[in-house]
Amino acid sequence: MNFMSINLRGVRDQRKVDWVRGLKTSHGIHFLAIQETKVGGLENFMISRFWGRSTFQAEVVDAVGNSGGLLCIWNPVVLKCTSVVKRQRFMVVSGELRNRGVDINVVNVYAFNDPLDRRLLWRDLLDVKSSRSGLWVFVGDFNDVRHPAERLNSEFVALNATYFNQFIHLAGLLEYQMGGKKFTFHSDNGLHKSKLDRYLVCHNFMNEWPEASVVALSNVVSDHCPILLSVVSTDFGPVPCRLFNSWLEVPGVMDLVENLCTEFRFNGPADLGLATKLKWVKFKIKRWVEQCNALLICTFHL
Repeated sequence: MNFMSINLRGVRDQRKVDWVRGLKTSHGIHFLAIQETKVGGLENFMISRFWGRSTFQAEVVDAVGNSGGLLCIWNPVVLKCTSVVKRQRFMVVSGELRNRGVDINVVNVYAFNDPLDRRLLWRDLLDVKSSRSGLWVFVGDFNDVRHPAERLNSEFVALNATYFNQFIHLAGLLEYQMGGKKFTFHSDNGLHKSKLDRYLVCHNFMNEWPEASVVALSNVVSDHCPILLSVVSTDFGPVPCRLFNSWLEVPGVMDLVENLCTEFRFNGPADLGLATKLKWVKFKIKRWVEQCNALLICTFHL
């Protein structure tokens, strides 16, 4: 299951809609969490513009006036939703991962700007996590940082970080190392930068997908970067065969490869067949190159 989160600071701009839909398609997103929609009463036809033509389910927390607002969209083929909890600044989508048969809770968070309100929010999130079982993913704009290095040209308040880290510790949450951009929030003038957006997952989630990756992309039309969490491993194992570039420069090698591919026969699983075929073709090319070099040496001595 692949996740994407983005604080859009309003969803009525068509450029933002097209941008998010393009990212969703190109990165194979199954769960989309949007913060700060700044609207209320989003209809399905408006939501579908972010998702595209494929099947989806969605839940909304309306903005209060022109502030806040949450939107979650997911693929029901991947996630079977069983319940949704909505509060002003967070939404919990609970369900079952169909391909694994395990329960999961995804929490879309848009934390308050006021530090005192944030501390109350951390308490509420702790209560929610203790109220049900399953895997947990907290994602969104937490409006706080954990360390001084997560801010640039802006004030680091140690007490705020202490409460935030305490919440993470008490909730038993972990964080993947984030690739891509170092900071997820950039002020309009580009001077102030912070890592406000992140994924926090439970121990069992990280044990299930230890090779998962988190990447912050460029913030094209928002002051926040989209952040992706992909549970698909990018490690495809050892390279099945290695070739020297010099082999490809020998005249006739491509004709040899075409003939070898036609001759190869294998009965068994397709993935094993491909690996075996590549190794066999490499062995044949190596022997052929050796014969060509031997013939060249003999001709030279003559």
